[in-house]
Amino acid sequence: MKKLLFVAFAALSVLVSCNPANKKQENKQEIVKETPTMKSIAQIMEMAEQNVGKEVFFKGMVQHVCAHSGRRAFLVDETGKFSMRVEAKGEINGFNRELSGSTIAVKGTIAEQRLTEEEINTYESRVKAKEDAEQGGEHCSAEMTNITKMRDWMKENKKNYYSIYFVNGISYEIVE
Repeated sequence: MKKLLFVAFAALSVLVSCNPANKKQENKQEIVKETPTMKSIAQIMEMAEQNVGKEVFFKGMVQHVCAHSGRRAFLVDETGKFSMRVEAKGEINGFNRELSGSTIAVKGTIAEQRLTEEEINTYESRVKAKEDAEQGGEHCSAEMTNITKMRDWMKENKKNYYSIYFVNGISYEIVE
């Protein structure tokens, strides 16, 4: 009888001691939160055409915030060669002008604006009219240079439009 009681007690203690450990292990499942890989502005520009409408995560230095509404910010990469327009959407109510010079990390979706040949022609007419009105004054040729670059890109890529890629920002945080 004592042996039977001892065996029953041993079996019960094994069951009790093993069961909670198994439950603890089952509850210890790791929750892995996927964090998006931060990209550079150059990488975003390189993949923009194939990723319109997809979410991206990147960083850049705020070069300019639109003064009127604060609904747009222009970011540049470390080299200053690439820039990206970010529209305030999602959780972003607007960008403070004090952000100029700060590096921020932005989460958003890539968007595309297409300028047609007709729109570019209208733009060119306005630029030429403005230059004619400023006769004798010094004027900037940057706008005409941009128009020429747009047309060259359209010819090279055999497109009847010029694509402007930007990001509809969902959220951002200051990195520095």
